[in-house]
Amino acid sequence: MQLLFVESVFLKSINECDLVVVGAGMAGLAAAAQASAMGKRVCVLEKSGGPGGRMATRAKEDGCWDHGAQYFTARSTEFRAQVQQWLDAGLVAPWREPIAVWDGEQLSVSRSRERYVGVPQMKSPLENRAAGLDVFYHTQVTQVQQSESGWAIETNQSQWRAPNLILALPAPQSQALLPAGSAAHALAASAIMEPCWALLLDVERPLNLPFAAAFVNDGFLSWIAHNNRKPERDTGECYVLHATAEWSRAHLEAAPEFVQTMLLEEFMRVLAHWLPCQQLPPVHVRYVHRWRFARATEHDAPAAAVLPEQGLALAGDWLTDARIEGAYCSGVAAAVGLCG
Repeated sequence: MQLLFVESVFLKSINECDLVVVGAGMAGLAAAAQASAMGKRVCVLEKSGGPGGRMATRAKEDGCWDHGAQYFTARSTEFRAQVQQWLDAGLVAPWREPIAVWDGEQLSVSRSRERYVGVPQMKSPLENRAAGLDVFYHTQVTQVQQSESGWAIETNQSQWRAPNLILALPAPQSQALLPAGSAAHALAASAIMEPCWALLLDVERPLNLPFAAAFVNDGFLSWIAHNNRKPERDTGECYVLHATAEWSRAHLEAAPEFVQTMLLEEFMRVLAHWLPCQQLPPVHVRYVHRWRFARATEHDAPAAAVLPEQGLALAGDWLTDARIEGAYCSGVAAAVGLCG
């Protein structure tokens, strides 16, 4: 009997649209919504299981922690109008609790400004925005190639074709996809993004600190936040700690157990200024999270890098001032520049 071996070839499906946006954070969804409002067929590809990027909340039955972006402000007319829409829809709320600055000796009040948070989670306004768009989650983009007919986008499970492409990713991830020697590649390579280790913990009794959150300018913590003093975060006594960029960079590949121990010890050292050790309730570490690309250092760059002759644009807060508002304005500018 002769056996026949047949090789099976599985071809990826090919999808077409007017614009592909890579990344479903604030910049990507702002770009996609703007282009969709302009009548374009838009598809958003996101490697994770949901939208938001660094507008992230770790929510569990025993509490929740905003472990990425802590709040946002609104200064431009454009973004203030968007925030007002979110306020009207109950998707964001003002955060008016006291924010302090600690320099190791003196506790002062942070400069007064209107701060907002998503409710009940930081990503709530982005979940609402994504619901009206074609967003494909768990879709990792592995390669982008330009041809005479537009862009070919390869993912872990499908292929996409579009005349226009927006990369709304951290600079290093955009750089990895762009052709070496191109202007867009050079721009992404010029941005330096800093990491941040985050520690999420809770305590068994209220600490009653004299602030809801504090910028720390002493030691290697940069931020302490009592998450439950944000609107609609009532469960547990949850705290978020952020390490400085310098410390996070020096320990970028450290074991999570080491990071947990060091940040917890530093937290205890800072707390001793307000609470004697014997008065500290038991503290439980819940999660350690590493943000490899937390924010960009200051550099000269346009709000959005738009190359209309190539059908390409880059967007993200790394192109602006590392704020959520900057990400939003960057995404809108990228969409208008390509599709306007």
